[in-house]
Amino acid sequence: MATAARRRESEPEVAYLWQQACQRLRECVDATKFTTWLEPLQPLPSVGTTLRLAAPNAFIRDGVLERYAALIEETLRQLTGTAYQVALVVHEAPEAPRHREAGPSPLTRSAPLGGAVFNPRFTFDTFVVGASNQFAHAACLAVARHPARTYNPLFIYGDVGLGKTHLLHAIGHYVQQAHPHLVACYVSSEKFLNDLVVALSHDKMDEFRARYRKNDLVLVDDIQFLIGKERTQEEFFHTFNVLYNANKQIVITSDKLPKDMVGLEKRLRSRFEWGLIADLQPPDLETKIAILKKKAEYMQMRLPDEVAWFIARRTRGDVRKLEGALNVLEAYTAMTGQELSVSLAQSLLGNLTEAPERTVTIADIERVVADHYKIKSALLRSKKRNKEIAHARHVAMYLARVLTNASLPQIGKNFGDRDHTSVLHACNKIKSLLEENWEFKEEIEQLMRALQS
Repeated sequence: MATAARRRESEPEVAYLWQQACQRLRECVDATKFTTWLEPLQPLPSVGTTLRLAAPNAFIRDGVLERYAALIEETLRQLTGTAYQVALVVHEAPEAPRHREAGPSPLTRSAPLGGAVFNPRFTFDTFVVGASNQFAHAACLAVARHPARTYNPLFIYGDVGLGKTHLLHAIGHYVQQAHPHLVACYVSSEKFLNDLVVALSHDKMDEFRARYRKNDLVLVDDIQFLIGKERTQEEFFHTFNVLYNANKQIVITSDKLPKDMVGLEKRLRSRFEWGLIADLQPPDLETKIAILKKKAEYMQMRLPDEVAWFIARRTRGDVRKLEGALNVLEAYTAMTGQELSVSLAQSLLGNLTEAPERTVTIADIERVVADHYKIKSALLRSKKRNKEIAHARHVAMYLARVLTNASLPQIGKNFGDRDHTSVLHACNKIKSLLEENWEFKEEIEQLMRALQS
């Protein structure tokens, strides 16, 4: 009885302590990794200096123990001055119902009166934000909140399947809800071309121009399709000018940077560079897992963490491959009623998956960074703080955080036995440089490619 009473009394204190710890941990851990690994944990009644945390399954438990136990214990020590130990136990949540409740499908919602009709699946709420797309997402959200008052034009570029179209539709949805008086238009450059051909052949150019120039927000997808089409480029150039001079918001996507679009008129490339250019990169492992979980939730599909991990590790490149793999698994399990497992996913996906991506170690990073900056690897682990060595060390710490599963304390220990706050400072410094300096961004991407190849 006394023990039970003591445990009950400790519950609010433990919950408060874990809440305080999470606030600190959010500052040290990438947002997507925090959501994937630490957010699912729940505090349990604890005794003495052992903090008991409940994980929803063994996969999360093992991942946290491997990656974040030391960081959690260090955070608790800083908060309380006491050396805590972390113990994780598995408390599985009840399985959610498989089938949707009765009601209208999100794909059959009625369209808003006036303006464009946007894909109901492509909103900011369904877009998973990670290190690879955080800047582009923030820019799109800023444009949606304040059309033509922040970045105009906004130019988003990235490879196929990384979320360019999703972001365009998300902007459209947001504007229709937050600014219903504005008229929005979404168009692919191919449709723009086809509409132009029809207008020319039927002598309806005035009607064509009015259709595109009356809008307050114009979202143009895959502008690279206009390369080599001189008449269409000329018409788009004049449409762009009319919209821009009337203070209308323009958002454009492409799979290339403006400067790399050979065959596009120089005057168009110049205008695309007037505003802000934001890129989308392939998602990292944690972001891919988060994307899979988000899509599975939308599909009302139970996706075990270990299966999400398997798909993410074995599916490279664009987000569409992840969605394709998930569709295969959902269709099979829905028809057969079979439980989803890693072995089942492996047999079903077959050629859809690839070999796991190469594991990058901190030793690899030390070697590549040292070679790039022409210094000895030992200097990255030294206490020396002159400008050149400190910068190279900051780059190495940043790459270790992005490309490995090492915790901040582990990274700090490898680079001169520094504490996790030093690593966090280095990572934030590099992030700021990446946002300010495009040449430095390309330099970092070159190092990442060298490490992953």
